[in-house]
Amino acid sequence: MKALSLRLPAIIVPLLVASLLPAGRASADDDAPPSGYPSWEEVQQAQGNEAAASAEVDRINGLLAGLQQKSGELGAAAIKAGTEYAKAHDALLHQQAVTQKLAEASQQAKAKADSLRKSTSSLVVKAYESGGFDPGPWSLVNAAIAPDNLHNFAVLNRVLDRTAKLHDDALSASQAVAAATAQEQAARDELARLDSDAAAKAQAADSARRAAEDSVAATDGQRKTMVAQLASLTSTSAAVAQKYQEGQVALAAYQAAQEAKREAAQRQAAAEAEAAARAQQAQAQQAQAQQAQQAQQAAQPAVIQSPISSGGGGGFAGGGGGSVVNDPAGARQYASSRLGAYGWGQDQMRCLNSLWIQESSWMTDATNPSSGAYGIAQALPPDKYYSAGSDWLTNYRTQVEWGLGYIRDRYGSPCNAWQHEMGFNWY
Repeated sequence: MKALSLRLPAIIVPLLVASLLPAGRASADDDAPPSGYPSWEEVQQAQGNEAAASAEVDRINGLLAGLQQKSGELGAAAIKAGTEYAKAHDALLHQQAVTQKLAEASQQAKAKADSLRKSTSSLVVKAYESGGFDPGPWSLVNAAIAPDNLHNFAVLNRVLDRTAKLHDDALSASQAVAAATAQEQAARDELARLDSDAAAKAQAADSARRAAEDSVAATDGQRKTMVAQLASLTSTSAAVAQKYQEGQVALAAYQAAQEAKREAAQRQAAAEAEAAARAQQAQAQQAQAQQAQQAQQAAQPAVIQSPISSGGGGGFAGGGGGSVVNDPAGARQYASSRLGAYGWGQDQMRCLNSLWIQESSWMTDATNPSSGAYGIAQALPPDKYYSAGSDWLTNYRTQVEWGLGYIRDRYGSPCNAWQHEMGFNWY
């Protein structure tokens, strides 16, 4: 019978990629699509959350830039207001000093005028009482005055007039100083008012500056919080997208394995149909030969013919056996009977039984949905079984033979393979 060849290069790459994903244990009940991975809608939702957070960060950054600019402007205004206040305060202090000097001059002029007035009054009283003046500044005048001389009274009148004029001049000067002092006081009051206004403006500007700085600090704190949240959302979005991609790879591997099984089943069915046709043709040829022999015997009755043996019923081996045969007990018994052929004793059966129970539960059609591994020995890719027989898809004996050969070539014995399985969860 012509050998059948599997054509699976298109699925080898996705199966090898899928073999790198976390693989669950295969059993007769896990031949189902992979599950537990995020959907595309969940990926889009995670990415949408990330985009929304990024937009909020951009908005806060823009707000922060505006607040920082406003804070700078208010700071400059506070400096200007402080400078104006300093100038107003210096002017006030200068005016206070000037006013103080004018007040002192006014007091001196007033004191001089009072002194002159008192001196004049004393001079008049003394002149009338004594008819003359004591020696001193008025000695020359006193020498020219005599009580009985009218001329003396004229001189006295002139002295009195001169003294009165000096008194009036001093009084006028004192009044002028007082008026100037009053004006200076009014100017000082105005400067005090301006000083107070400048101080209030400086205080308000400084308060506005501090409020702006507080707003900048608060907004910057909000920005830092949002940046941290964005980093977390970005990490989450990347993780969800990665799991989604892993799910797509696992699904492609599963679909490829299912397609391989379907193609193998189709080839198996074709091989069986071809074998059946050949068997039918052989049976027809055998029937024709028997009919020809019977006719020959009928034509020559005297010749004794020996019986013709059918050779055990004919038929063709290989090519598969129809549907999948799941017989764990039969598979174990067959594997036990084949240990000696590979150079092992029955002590290795315990390790082999533990190994293939964990891998496939000794089920012929066990399929790992994540990696696509198939059969009792969990071959990956499944067409590796073909080296042991074309009926590998349905015949547990073919799978056992391949699996024992793989263990011998890779690990030397089933117990060595089981030891590796316990350490790495695969063999």
